[in-house]
Amino acid sequence: MIEVVPAILEKSINEIKRKIDLVKPYVQHVHLDIMDNEFVKNITFNDPDKLKDIKFGVKINPHLMIKKPEFFVKKWAWEEVETIFVHKEAVTNMAEMIKLIKSLGKRVGIAINPRTASYDIKDYLNDIDQVLVMGVEPGLAGQAFNEDVLAKIKQLRAWQPNLDIEVDGGVSDKNCRMIIQAGANILAVNSYLFQHENIKEAIDSLKN
Repeated sequence: MIEVVPAILEKSINEIKRKIDLVKPYVQHVHLDIMDNEFVKNITFNDPDKLKDIKFGVKINPHLMIKKPEFFVKKWAWEEVETIFVHKEAVTNMAEMIKLIKSLGKRVGIAINPRTASYDIKDYLNDIDQVLVMGVEPGLAGQAFNEDVLAKIKQLRAWQPNLDIEVDGGVSDKNCRMIIQAGANILAVNSYLFQHENIKEAIDSLKN
């Protein structure tokens, strides 16, 4: 079954809340992009202390596009958070990071940029819950999907038939079929979803 997860990339709490309110009647999870203007050249709202007490009414999956995530993971492990994504490129000791996230009672996700090989995370696949394959260079919404990552998705699926594989970046109704056929079962979607005049129709078009 294909799941569509709205990806939210915003600089204010009000915009985060507004977009979650738009999508929560139709989804189970929201993908929350967190950027610090160091790991990627963009910044979003990134203060978990101001988010943790808000009842969003949907599960939140923070995607930590930040430098030294090991110093911040604990703050992102609040009640409504289900899966925490950290980047292979930002973590110096992935085995310890996996243990830390699990100790917080959260699902573990590893994100990889388009230029990072699937082999770079092969040794961790048995210990994590999800892989997030970036279809664009992280940092900005609205980029075109990089079809070169399809081979990476196929390889990950061949290694782990039951692993959750999510794709984030440039996903739309024009390319979702080939992304799913490559092996992804979760689609993180920003521009296509929020620029569509009917969000439910947009979600259905991706699922179907």
